[in-house]
Amino acid sequence: MSNEFRTRIRRSLANDNLQSALDANTERRLAGRAAALASLPDFEERRRKAHAIKAGVVAHLDEVLAQFLGKVEANGIVVHRAADADEAVKIILKICESVGADRDPPLLVAKSKSMVSEEIDLNHALEAAGVRVVETDLGEYIVQLRHERPSHIITPAVHLRRADVGRLFEEKLGIPYTEDIPVLTNTARKVLRQVFLTADVGFSGVNFGVAETGTLC
Repeated sequence: MSNEFRTRIRRSLANDNLQSALDANTERRLAGRAAALASLPDFEERRRKAHAIKAGVVAHLDEVLAQFLGKVEANGIVVHRAADADEAVKIILKICESVGADRDPPLLVAKSKSMVSEEIDLNHALEAAGVRVVETDLGEYIVQLRHERPSHIITPAVHLRRADVGRLFEEKLGIPYTEDIPVLTNTARKVLRQVFLTADVGFSGVNFGVAETGTLC
């Protein structure tokens, strides 16, 4: 572990605002999980079945992937295969260029949550090419406005409290400072609705695919 990383850990542990935000999020998640599990009396059976399916896919990945891609293409979807991150970025840039990059105003990409795109640093590459990218997941949108990376795979803005978001929206979106969550979410919804209505390209991650049908979920 590098000294820089240790320094970041110590700084984060000493950040009372961060620790408070993480504690509050943990409490909400535990309560939400308990409520969700209470509504699924057969949860353990479902989890065992899902685990078995995943293990089976991993054990026969090449075969399942070939089946999945065949079904996807049969459904009329064009599949682009990339050997690495650089090639993936180039493919996406080429698709954007085919729509009309270098325009005035710039090409607008409405982007849903995608951890793969974070790993390949896609937003930076698109912006460097003159493409405007807007994250449309609320947590991702918040951290994008702060010029940060998501801090959690499910809740990107887990490190922030409502006061942080209130100050951010006051600065970036021009609304009066508020900590009222419905006001904050409705403000973001209005902004993002215009992005959805005017975007030139839509980009989304995928949670999982169904090999038998070529369905994306």
